[in-house]
Amino acid sequence: MKKIEQKQKQTLRIVQYKSTFLKPTDCVAKNGKSVYISAEFHQNLSHIVFMLGGGKITLTDYLHSVLNNHFQDFGEEIRTIYSNKDKFIL
Repeated sequence: MKKIEQKQKQTLRIVQYKSTFLKPTDCVAKNGKSVYISAEFHQNLSHIVFMLGGGKITLTDYLHSVLNNHFQDFGEEIRTIYSNKDKFIL
């Protein structure tokens, strides 16, 4: 029974991953700014987009979704850290 539950959780996480990250966005690369990443990250991201995106998403779409999710998950923490920067430590 435990093995079935683990398989169900894994399947749910895969569905969530696909619906969160492997979808087209309205973001257009030419309207953005250039960002430099390591060759290793670029290669990994390109493989993810090509193999998992099935030709339906671009690298820009994928990065937009990853960053959007990151800001949603950690937005409060980012705002807290930012607001503490203006305060004296001592």
